[in-house]
Amino acid sequence: MESKDLLHPENENNQTPEVNNGASMEDQNNASQTEIPSEEVVDVNEPQAEVETTVEQTAEPTVEQPIEQSVEQPAEQPIEEPAEQTIEPTAEVVVEPVAEPAEETTSVVETTQAEETTPSEKPASESASASDIMSEIEETESAKSEEEEEEEEDENVETAQITVEEWQKQYGDYTFEQLVQEIDTVAQNENYNQIKNQFSVLKTLILEQIKIDKKNQFDQFIEQGGEKEEFEYETTELEKTFNKAFSNYKKNRVKFLEKLELERQQNLEAKNKIIEGLKSLVETETNLKILNDQFKQFQDEWRSIGPVPQNETANLWQNYHFYVEKFFDILRMNKELRSLDLRKNLEQKVKLCEAAESLLLEDSINKSFKLLQQYHNDWKEIGPVPEEKKEEIWERFKNASDQVNQRRREYYDKLYTEQQNNYNAKLVLCEQVEELIKELPQNARDYNAVSEQLTEVLKVWKSLGQAPAKLNDEIWERFKKSLDYFFESKKSFFKQIKETYTQNHNLKVNLAIRAEAIATRTDWRQATDDIIALQKEWKEIGPSTKKSSEMIWKRFRAACDQFFEAKSHYFANAKAIEAENLAKKEEIIKNILEYEFTDNKSENMEAMKKMQREFLDIGFVPRKEKDRIFEEYRAAVNKRFAELKISNEEVKKDFYKSKIKDILDNPNADRILDKEKRFLHSKLRQLKEDIALWENNLGFFANSKNADLLKAEFEKKIEAAKKEVEEIQFKLKMMNQKQ
Repeated sequence: MESKDLLHPENENNQTPEVNNGASMEDQNNASQTEIPSEEVVDVNEPQAEVETTVEQTAEPTVEQPIEQSVEQPAEQPIEEPAEQTIEPTAEVVVEPVAEPAEETTSVVETTQAEETTPSEKPASESASASDIMSEIEETESAKSEEEEEEEEDENVETAQITVEEWQKQYGDYTFEQLVQEIDTVAQNENYNQIKNQFSVLKTLILEQIKIDKKNQFDQFIEQGGEKEEFEYETTELEKTFNKAFSNYKKNRVKFLEKLELERQQNLEAKNKIIEGLKSLVETETNLKILNDQFKQFQDEWRSIGPVPQNETANLWQNYHFYVEKFFDILRMNKELRSLDLRKNLEQKVKLCEAAESLLLEDSINKSFKLLQQYHNDWKEIGPVPEEKKEEIWERFKNASDQVNQRRREYYDKLYTEQQNNYNAKLVLCEQVEELIKELPQNARDYNAVSEQLTEVLKVWKSLGQAPAKLNDEIWERFKKSLDYFFESKKSFFKQIKETYTQNHNLKVNLAIRAEAIATRTDWRQATDDIIALQKEWKEIGPSTKKSSEMIWKRFRAACDQFFEAKSHYFANAKAIEAENLAKKEEIIKNILEYEFTDNKSENMEAMKKMQREFLDIGFVPRKEKDRIFEEYRAAVNKRFAELKISNEEVKKDFYKSKIKDILDNPNADRILDKEKRFLHSKLRQLKEDIALWENNLGFFANSKNADLLKAEFEKKIEAAKKEVEEIQFKLKMMNQKQ
């Protein structure tokens, strides 16, 4: 069985961080592409625990002014949590809790040493400890893609109210054309942050459709005999519209980022003004109440201002922190106020500890990790706590953070193992399927048997989770290709069988209709030959569908049984039936002679036709009476038509109209009419040839003996033939009108 070596997420060569747009763990677990996070990033925004010791041991000269230049890495902002668009989980970013700021160790006792501490002691050591960690983070940050940078920018702006999952659900059933129309409309919205989730979902769905379209074009090209190397993909109008919309979207993103950078510059200016205000406040104000109130106002303003450029963050924070320390140095003169502030800070940090501990009960790994980052940012913003509680509260917060990070590492280690096992299991399933379809079945039973086995394999496949993201598409395409090959072959096989069954069914329906037409005939000899011929045809036709086979057989069998029962009944009672038919015909002849005509010629004509049809519909009479009864019938009809002053030609025409009407009522009307028309056309052609021949022969009678007698005979034939031609032409005209 084939297998592939996968890089473990902790391997040195697999440490490229990926951006996970904040999809929940439940979503990631079901995502089609899931990568194992690989890196932990330490939150450097909190000064290190060793700062206090470093300050005490440093030999560097002190400086009375705040540090203007420092490590150009963010100390104000948290390490960005991946945004919430893609479905690949991020490289693991673990918030490594850091020690409580060193200034909290400063005694509130008003000693000479405390009051003479210079502002450079603290920032210098903090900068030194942060610099080492910052350099490590820079290596990770340099590998981020354009999409990760975009998501880091978006982290500081208000998140769209509709989630990626909701957009995916909304657009899941859209067609390719609907998706392109929608993305074209969405791209017109210049509010990048509002549409980024919506646009990302649409983009992903459209790219999948384009991929399918390319594959279809390629397959069609290959099927038409093209070479793989000569294939050139033709961009569709929908794809062009999508590319135009995507271009507009990227332009709006650039505008958005430019605006965001401008806002950060404005935030930098605002925060620098606050620092200048703090500087002026701590250097000039002597009233502690005013000092405290204005400080709180500056602090609220500081917190309300958004992020600043990253290269200014550390320096800005250190300058701000310097004057915050100066403020607390001043407050040392008021122990009561200082103690109250420390207690409030302690209460806030206790709440953060409780919140961090509650994250262990959170189902979503990503959500708990993101909240932990926020808690570390909040911790950094809170001031110092009482000295005796400092280590205790910090250890509590650090322990909770360590447990959350450990839980996350364990989750992704387990996920990696499960995905590798899923991949190995899917390899086995692929090999099973390929073995099953190695030789295609040759009959329906075998096709159905293999189909059932493949269905069971598919159920097992669906029960397995995702394979590693880099291999998931590959293994699925291999599995799907085998299934598609088999089921396309099966579809073609059964389509051919169905066509044959349908053709056989139609042939049998036609035989049943013809048998039903024969079933009522009384020309027993010819009808018997015809129905036996139909039965032979039936046996030569192959099977039809099981559903219709029995039904059409019963119909055909019923028609055959009806005919043979009627035939048996007739011959069993032939003499009685013929005597009865003779009596019926004599009764009709009597009715014809005694019928009283009205003044309405049309009604009289209809009455005569009705009695004629009744006479002709009656079956056989005794052979010795056949000629007599027909002569009486013909004499009666001619007599009554003479009384109505209707010529034989009119009678014939009217009779033929009735005959055509009867034919049209027959289920096989089209077949009977076609046969009649062929007969009439053949007879018409023969008559015209005879007339031409006879007219040509009249010239030879001049020199012959008895010429006048022969000439008169031929002229009589020609005249009769011409009348018959007129009758045939009338009949053909009538048939064409009825059709």
